[in-house]
Amino acid sequence: MQERRGLILGIALGVMALLLFGNAGFRSLVQLSLERRALSRTLADLRVEHDRLSQELNRIQADPAYTEFLIRKNLGYVKKGEYEYHLVPGEKQNGG
Repeated sequence: MQERRGLILGIALGVMALLLFGNAGFRSLVQLSLERRALSRTLADLRVEHDRLSQELNRIQADPAYTEFLIRKNLGYVKKGEYEYHLVPGEKQNGG
């Protein structure tokens, strides 16, 4: 009797495993679940980046000094009468 129960349980587990893992729909469901999780993380990262860029845009629109700083830094503009120097690193000379 005990052996028969074990055999039936083994067959039942085998059939369940076959239905779950042999089924393309189940594999597809797992794959889509993983993809959804990855897309949720990407969406969260993009929302953070959007907030950061919105704050920077507001600062550019509201703060002329910051706008000037960005123009000078990114575009290399200088005011009339100013000079821009570009330092080129040279070889180190031995002191002897």
